Amino acid sequence: MVKKLKKITDFEEACMWMSYRYAIGRRTAAALTHAQDIAENLYYRIPNDKKEFNSFDIARELYDRIHFDFKLHIDYPNDNKNFHPFEILMEFIKNENIRDLNEFNKFKSIRYNASTGIFGISYDDSYVDTYHSNPDGSEQKEEYEKKKDYWPFDLDILLSWQQLSAAFDVDNLKVVTVESYGTKVTQICFKSYVKNYGRKTEIDSQGKSFELNDLENYWWDEIWVPIEYYTNGSLGFYLNNEYVKNVRDLTNEERRQLERFN
Repeated sequence: MVKKLKKITDFEEACMWMSYRYAIGRRTAAALTHAQDIAENLYYRIPNDKKEFNSFDIARELYDRIHFDFKLHIDYPNDNKNFHPFEILMEFIKNENIRDLNEFNKFKSIRYNASTGIFGISYDDSYVDTYHSNPDGSEQKEEYEKKKDYWPFDLDILLSWQQLSAAFDVDNLKVVTVESYGTKVTQICFKSYVKNYGRKTEIDSQGKSFELNDLENYWWDEIWVPIEYYTNGSLGFYLNNEYVKNVRDLTNEERRQLERFN
């Protein structure tokens, strides 16, 4: 029998709302793990309709960071249910085969049309700056490039919040069945991403070669994350796509299982 919990209070919900608006995008360990803390402590105490609201609100905060840091503009219809800016950014990264975030410096802007699913890209990121006038009164101009120094984990700190937003997005959760060694397991899951690295060879002080992760050659693969593991603090657990046999929508009864309060 599932233990009944106390429904989230208005005060707790307000604290959660203000805390994630502060934490999203910050480069600290506390901010990085806060999304998981919210899921672990509050997920089943929040009504599904409020989960959906918070899913959209987190996605909107993510879009602010993505818009300014990765130059992504989304021409979106006014539809809160399908607002997934992080997923759109990941689609662009996959399409362009981006293996280092510094590659975004070659783009002036990226515009996504949600109605057509098409990306528009402009590449020239140089601009002319007028910084003072010549003695004769004419303007003196200097052309230079705007460059952002990307931190290798700039997407990772947003990924933790994509996961919380996706977990709260009850309407888009799926029931995923995996089969391994003759055993089938069915889990309610959300879609997320895992970072993988290429490999490179180095030579040690004794002249022997060894392999390690190439931190400048990385990509993200789509994965399914079970809600039950995610809300129990199992950070990093996901299903092996090789063993996924079936994916379907939730039933009404399965949706009700996500509300465990009196």
